[in-house]
Amino acid sequence: MTTKFCVVGSPIEHSLSPLLHRAAYAQLGLDFSYEAVEVTKANLLGFLEETQYQGVSVTMPLKTEAFELSVQASDTATTTRAANTLVRSSAGWSCENTDVYGLSQALGVVGTCSQTAIVGSGATTLSALTSLASLYPDSEVTIHARDTNAVSAAVAFGATLGLKTSSAELSASSIGSFDLVLSLVPAGSYPELWDEVSDLEPRPKGWLFDVSYNPWPSVPAASWGSEKVISGLEMLIWQAIEQVQIFSSSVGQELNLDRQALYSVMRKAVSSK
Repeated sequence: MTTKFCVVGSPIEHSLSPLLHRAAYAQLGLDFSYEAVEVTKANLLGFLEETQYQGVSVTMPLKTEAFELSVQASDTATTTRAANTLVRSSAGWSCENTDVYGLSQALGVVGTCSQTAIVGSGATTLSALTSLASLYPDSEVTIHARDTNAVSAAVAFGATLGLKTSSAELSASSIGSFDLVLSLVPAGSYPELWDEVSDLEPRPKGWLFDVSYNPWPSVPAASWGSEKVISGLEMLIWQAIEQVQIFSSSVGQELNLDRQALYSVMRKAVSSK
C-alpha cells in the first residue's frame, strides 16, 4: 500500500517540494506519494489530529508550531526550536529541522568566511546561525532586520552557539565588504538596499545566498553582479534529500543514499524553475 507524505504551509500552491520528493521516490523505487496541502498558522494541530499522512514537510509559517506540537525532537530541532519535518510514531509526532543540513550543503562552495551578514531574523535565521556555528565557528556575524526584538533574540541565540554576533544597520557599501551575505527574507524585501548594491563599485567581494528562488534571479542575486551567488533552491533540494532519508526510515526502509546522484535527479526535476 502506498505510504502518504505531504508538505504544509501557507501559501503552498507554488511549492516545489512535490516535484522534488516525487522525483526522489521514483528514482529510489519507493511506493510513496507526496502532495501539497494548504494549512494556515495556528491550524497545524487540527490538521495533524485528522491526517493519515506518515510524514509531513513543514514550511512557513508553521515551523515553530511544528516544533511545539512534537512529542520528540532531534537535537537540531531542539537547538533552533523550529521543525520542518514531522514523522508519525506510536507516541505522537517527532520532528527534525533539516534546513540546517540543507543550508550547510548549499554553502559548501563558499570557502573561508571571517565576516558574515544576515538579513532577516525569523526561523530561517536561527537555522542559518546553527549552520554557521558548524561551518565557520570563528566568523563574526552581523544581523540586520526591521524587527529589533527578533534581532536581539537572534544575536543572543548566536552567542549561545559560540558565535560572535552583533546587530547593525546594513548599507550597500557595508554589505559589499562581507565574505558571505545571507538574505533570509521574502522576495521583494529591502528593494532600496539591493538597488544601491547594484550600483556598487567595486562589486561585492563575497558570496550571496538568497533563500528566495522564485523568480530567479531574484532582485538581490541580480544586483550582486558576480557569479558568487547561491540560490535558495540549493538549500531546498538538500534539505529534501535529508527528509527522504527520514521519511523512508520512519517506515523501516533504511536506505544507503547516493546523495549526489539523488541531488542530480531532483535538480533536474525543477530545472525549469
